[in-house]
Amino acid sequence: MYSGASRMAEANRYRPYTAANFRSRSHDSAHALDTPDELPLPDHPLISRDPPQFVDRQDALLELLDHLRAAGKFAYDSEFIGELTYIPKLCLIQVATTQRVALIDTIGKLDLAPLWQLLCDETVEKIVHAGQQDIEPVFRNANCRAANIFDTQISAGFIGLAYPVALSKLVQQMIGVRLGKGLTFTNWAQRPLSAMQLRYAADDVRYLLAVRAAIGEQLEQLGHTAWAAQECQTLCDPAQYGFNPQTHYLRIRGATALLARGQAILKELTIWRDNWARHHNVPARSFLRDDILLDLARSPVKSVDKLHGVKGLPRPVEQDHGAEIVAATVAALEFSPEKLPPVRDFEPTPKQRFGADALWSAVQCLCAGKKIDPNLVSSRQEIGELYRGITTSQEPGDAPLLHGWRHEAIGQTILDLLAGKTCLELNWSDSLGIKPTLGPCSDQKI
Repeated sequence: MYSGASRMAEANRYRPYTAANFRSRSHDSAHALDTPDELPLPDHPLISRDPPQFVDRQDALLELLDHLRAAGKFAYDSEFIGELTYIPKLCLIQVATTQRVALIDTIGKLDLAPLWQLLCDETVEKIVHAGQQDIEPVFRNANCRAANIFDTQISAGFIGLAYPVALSKLVQQMIGVRLGKGLTFTNWAQRPLSAMQLRYAADDVRYLLAVRAAIGEQLEQLGHTAWAAQECQTLCDPAQYGFNPQTHYLRIRGATALLARGQAILKELTIWRDNWARHHNVPARSFLRDDILLDLARSPVKSVDKLHGVKGLPRPVEQDHGAEIVAATVAALEFSPEKLPPVRDFEPTPKQRFGADALWSAVQCLCAGKKIDPNLVSSRQEIGELYRGITTSQEPGDAPLLHGWRHEAIGQTILDLLAGKTCLELNWSDSLGIKPTLGPCSDQKI
C-alpha cells in the first residue's frame, strides 16, 4: 500500500512542472493585484448588480438551489485545475439569476448531490458558455444526464457570429458590456479567493442571462431556435465524456492518417496510457504526450533497448513501463486482419479533390447565407468523404450532414445540388446571401 506521501511522490515522477509553476506565478500575480478592474455594472433588467455570495454552508446551498429552481433558469459555470490530476479538480461553481450571483465552494464539505440533480432537471434551463467541461461532472457524480442546456457559444454560431467565440467578445457584441481582464491561470483551490478572482468568477455568469435573451431573440427571427437547441443538447450525451477504449485514440491528431496496423498500435497504447495515468492520478497527456504515442504507432518499437531512441519519451516512463509499451506494440502487430480498426484506404484523384473542395465551398456559402457558422455544420474532410461516396455510387454513410438539423438546414440542399435538382444564387448586401433555386442552372459540371 502507498502512503499519502509516497503516492504523491510517485505521481510527481510523471507530472510536468511547467504548467503548475506557471499557474502558481499567475496566482501570485492575481493576489498581488487584489483590487479588480472596477468596471461599472450596467443597468439591465437581466443582470444582477449585487456582489457575489460565497456559499460554503449546506443550508445556504439548499436555499440557493430553491432560488434557482424557482427562477426557472440560471447561468452556470465552473472553475477547474486540470493539469495536475487525472480527473480535473473542481474548485468552484458559479451560478446567477437576474436577482443573484453566487459562488459555490466545491472543495469544502458541501454535499453537491442536490446541485447535480438540479442540473439534470428538464424543467429548469441552464445557460452555459462553452459548457462541455462544466457539464462533464454531472453524469460522473449523479449518474444522470444534464438536461435543458442553452450554450451561448454554440447558439451564437446560429445567428451569424463566428464559432467558437470567447465570452468577453460575445458579451460585448450582444449587450455592449466590456468585461475586465481575465485570469488565464490562477489557483482556484486556494482560500480565501482574492477580490480579483471573485469578480472574474462572478462575471463568467453575471451576464449570461442577458446574452441568452439577446441571442434567443435573433434565433427566433431567423427560425433557428430548434436547430440551436438540438446542438446544445448534444452536450448532455454521456457518450461524449470519459474514456472510450474503442474510439479514444481517434481524438489524437494524425490518427486517421495512419494505416490500419498503425491505428491498432495507437489504440492499444492509448488504452495502456489511460490505465497508468489513472493509476498515477495525472492527466493522460501529461503522463505521455499524444505526439509520442503517434510516433510509436508510426515507427513500432519491438524491443525495450530501442526505446531510448524515441524522441521525447520521458525517462521515468521508459524505465518503469518500457516493457509494457513494447508488449502492447507487439500485440497489435500480431492482430489478425479482422481485428484491425476499419480504415478507408484510398487516395482521392486530383479531380475528386477539386470536386470535394468545390462542394465544401458550396456548404460554406449555404452556411453563410443562413447565418450559421460552417464549423458547426461539417468539415472539409467530412464533405470530401461525402462527395467521393456519392460520386462513386457508394452509400454516403453516416455523414453528420445527412442527419438531424444539419440535414434540414444544409444537407438536403447539398444533395439536391449534387443531383442537379437545384442551383444556388448568390448576392451580397452587408453579408453573403444565398437562395436555392429549383432546376439546373447550367450544363457545367464538376
